[in-house]
Amino acid sequence: MTVAELWLHFAVPVLIALLLARGLWALVAVELCARWLLASADQDPVPADEEGPWLVVLLPMLREQALVPETMAAFTALDYPRERAAVVVITTEREETARRRDRDRLPVLAATSHLAEAQLRGLFPRARCGDIAVQVNAAPREKRLAVLTELYDAEPTTRETVATLAEVQPAVGLRLVHLHQPDTGGRKAGQLNHAINHLDGILGPLGWHDEDDADNTFLCVYDADAVPDVRTLNSFAEAATRHRARTGRPPSLIQQQRLPLLGRRPFPSGATGLILAGEWLYQLRRSLGIELARIRLMQWLTTAQVPSPIRALLRPMIYGVGCGMTVHLPTVRDLGGFPEPMEDLGTGHRLSLLGADIAPAPIAVLDEPYTESRGLTNLHALAFLTSARPDRHTKAVAHLPSTLSPIGKVLLVLREWADEVAWLTGAPLIASAVISACWSGPLCFALALAGVLLHGPILTARLIKLVPALHATVIPTIGHIAAAPRPTRALGAKLIACSPSQPFIRLAGPWRMILRHITGHSTTFGKTER
Repeated sequence: MTVAELWLHFAVPVLIALLLARGLWALVAVELCARWLLASADQDPVPADEEGPWLVVLLPMLREQALVPETMAAFTALDYPRERAAVVVITTEREETARRRDRDRLPVLAATSHLAEAQLRGLFPRARCGDIAVQVNAAPREKRLAVLTELYDAEPTTRETVATLAEVQPAVGLRLVHLHQPDTGGRKAGQLNHAINHLDGILGPLGWHDEDDADNTFLCVYDADAVPDVRTLNSFAEAATRHRARTGRPPSLIQQQRLPLLGRRPFPSGATGLILAGEWLYQLRRSLGIELARIRLMQWLTTAQVPSPIRALLRPMIYGVGCGMTVHLPTVRDLGGFPEPMEDLGTGHRLSLLGADIAPAPIAVLDEPYTESRGLTNLHALAFLTSARPDRHTKAVAHLPSTLSPIGKVLLVLREWADEVAWLTGAPLIASAVISACWSGPLCFALALAGVLLHGPILTARLIKLVPALHATVIPTIGHIAAAPRPTRALGAKLIACSPSQPFIRLAGPWRMILRHITGHSTTFGKTER
């Protein structure tokens, strides 16, 4: 039998079956998880009392001047007993160091014949870059440097903005604490770990004592662009209490579902905007059909009477999401703090390998989708880099007790490696199989077409329809929530038509990083500019 015959008669049917199964599972998982969130939103959690868990909301910030007032107001207004929670904003000296370094770039920028908005990204808040570019370009050439320098020096840093707002504690709402991390390198995880080392100063004034209260303390991690539901902390407290009542122990991780439904900024026009809008829906699909679905499966495996071999086969690798990730304080300490370079994926992987208890929160949190391609490419590359070496996470927690057997750990590692291989090679392989199905018989072609439709257009159309309802589940603490992206009928049709190509978009970040590594070039991961 020739290679072509093996491909057409064996490989193609297997790949088509996998595509069909994956499409069916994705559609069912998204639908079930969306319905669960929609139903949960109608049931308010039981308000916590003075015996409820201690909750510390951690807001690490880097170049977030534009969002600081709104974010601080939103989180300090969360509904929870004032004497049992605190909101901590962590700024970093890395921003100050970069600001002093970047000041040396001003003469080159001022000498540019026409200064573009994109050239100012990272120097100023994104919302101001366009206006500043206009002001500099309008100035006489000999005065451009002076104008740009004056604008640069007048721009407050995140630290200065937070410090000004934190000087006056709100009369109502949660206690607000501002911490500033020294320039010790690292990323978001370093800022979070800096806060952990200062818990006595954060919660001590409220009567918290480490030796007595650590086991009833949880750390709630968020991004600066997040908009929380007013019921969020009560939801965490109820989830922790219910889990402890069921199992006799607190959950190691409570994951709130992140929904990328804040339309603060429009997608750009043209092909780039279409790609980014498609990725927005793909992120929503992943949030519901993979991240939430796995956590709900994990919770069921933890609380149900399931034979150990079946539990080991079904146990998923959990992907922590650093916007709404709530971790038990003793668990973080056992892990040695939040891991670099991605505190969320790393934490989820390590807790999965320990067989830790992980529970979903029924109240969602909103944040922004990506509206620029560079940030999206960096995200995919960094996520792949963190996920591709589960063996490293295994070694990092090898000294800690685990409820998993050695075989269970091996299965998790192999499953994650299979996911990464599928990420890199799945889209081109499946596309080749779908094209080849034309020569594999009518049945194979029909199944291939069904798989493509389920995995792409049908699921995309359903997600577009779910967006308004999911957005409406979140009750803001203050003011008005930015509306969800609303594709026009024409854009919606394009998104549905182009949806089968979206898996290829996710290849750009990982493959770019791999090729740069092969050619001896390092890959830098910048933050998303707001």
